Amino acid sequence: MELSLTDISEPFAGMLLGLQQVTTREEMQLTQIPSPKGIAPEAIALSIEVNHGVDSDHGVSRLVFCRDQAQPEGWHSEFRIIGYAKSPVELELAKDEYSANLPWEWLKDALKSHGAEFGHEAGTTTTVISTGHGALLAQPQFAELEIRASWAPLNFDLKTHLLGWIDLLAMISGLPPSEQKVARLG
Repeated sequence: MELSLTDISEPFAGMLLGLQQVTTREEMQLTQIPSPKGIAPEAIALSIEVNHGVDSDHGVSRLVFCRDQAQPEGWHSEFRIIGYAKSPVELELAKDEYSANLPWEWLKDALKSHGAEFGHEAGTTTTVISTGHGALLAQPQFAELEIRASWAPLNFDLKTHLLGWIDLLAMISGLPPSEQKVARLG
């Protein structure tokens, strides 16, 4: 993926260049999108979409890499990574009270597994169960899991943070593990 780094300072651009080397799984599409306005003086945003197949639901994600030399309150750094991901999940998983904590732990584990160092993390996880009424009464119940997260990168190889986020999205979207040493059973 080729990044457009217009209006990005040279030091921050140098940190972002490693993101161009990231390749995703074949079920995922990684695209640069316009950065949200007013989030930071310097920011680039990426969209990651998961497609399981032609007729299946998929996960979506946005990840924004930000720099603000003024170090806004709560950032504890001039750098901040802000992510949003949502995916349909099994109804039984959504009904499990403990499942709301899983995505947060998966995120921290995925970041650490790629060597991303981070601090001052904050976020929410939300599970929504939708039930049809009226004309939609015949629609079966369905559930979605959503995570909103932000953190300060403590190491400046931002590629490690993107790789961790991609792994999180794969997990919440129900993709099988991509590691060669993991065997899929029956």
